[in-house]
Amino acid sequence: MVSSALSAVGISGSADGSGFGAAQMALKVLIATASKYVESKTKVSLKQWSDFVSTAQTQFEAYLAQLGKVASLAVLHEAAAPAAGPDTQQLRKDKELIEDTQLKTRLWRPILTRLPQLSEVIDSILQSKKDAAPKAEPAQEKSGWAKLKGGFDDLKGQIIDEQDELLKPLLAPVYEVRERITELRTQVDKMSEAMFELEDLLDLERAQIQVMLGEIPAREAEILGQRIAVAILIPRLQKRLAEARQSAATYQGFLERLQAGRKQAGLSERVYSTLAAEYQAGLDTAARAVHALEEELAAWRARAPRILEANQNWLQEERQAVEARKMVGQLPGDEAGERLAGIRRELKRTEEASRQLAT
Repeated sequence: MVSSALSAVGISGSADGSGFGAAQMALKVLIATASKYVESKTKVSLKQWSDFVSTAQTQFEAYLAQLGKVASLAVLHEAAAPAAGPDTQQLRKDKELIEDTQLKTRLWRPILTRLPQLSEVIDSILQSKKDAAPKAEPAQEKSGWAKLKGGFDDLKGQIIDEQDELLKPLLAPVYEVRERITELRTQVDKMSEAMFELEDLLDLERAQIQVMLGEIPAREAEILGQRIAVAILIPRLQKRLAEARQSAATYQGFLERLQAGRKQAGLSERVYSTLAAEYQAGLDTAARAVHALEEELAAWRARAPRILEANQNWLQEERQAVEARKMVGQLPGDEAGERLAGIRRELKRTEEASRQLAT
């Protein structure tokens, strides 16, 4: 939508800004003013923003298409292994696709943080609509030269009105985007959070392929899966528990206010009973959800530290084993280096998961 709006007002190569009509001239003045506003607020020029939006749109669509392929791979690898054994060549291609997706995911996260700034770009364009118009001076007593000046001021006021009418249809797409772009920050925050989870899941899918290729032991992929379960499920349970508690508090508030205001509002027994039953049912449902989530979260908190500790111990031993295999010449230096880097990375993440559990 932003890309289309910028094109509509001539801030991209797709729009024809070569005309000399009053609308085009007014628009050029507006865009010149908007460019100064945008650059002062975001430190990026309006033209650069336009290029960024159009490029990001195309590249992100390609990234989403690639995620679709990765999702299909995950489903395929969950299926039973073929009788003839794994297709090594295809598995290596699948691994390369996942590694490329991991790289793009890491690159996209910081790019996404720029998107909420688009609200400032749109605001700047609309604000410059006011500042780009000629300024009418305060009215004075009209005599002699003042009459001529007053007539000129009236003309300026007429130009402002005409310019406003000319710009209204041209800026309509920008106003429409302004109504929608306020949702963007929330959407970006959710997407950024999801991308952290995606990185973990891509790691797990890559590890599963490495197990099938015989590059790492199955225990390493199992450890990764357990750590991801702790890192993803516990925060999700905490979030759902907070939402359930909020729902319970909301229905409790409904009941209390209904009872307190019953007489003043003159509610009949039938209406009061119906509403009270509705709110009580909502409260009971929320209370059951709170109880179930508290039990599930407590169970995870009880077992997760033991899982993570056992995983850390195995990773430490595996690191020593890889170093020993490298020392005796069983593993080439580059292969051993890659394995050790993976183990160190997983050790660090497992330690971080343990710290989060303690808070």
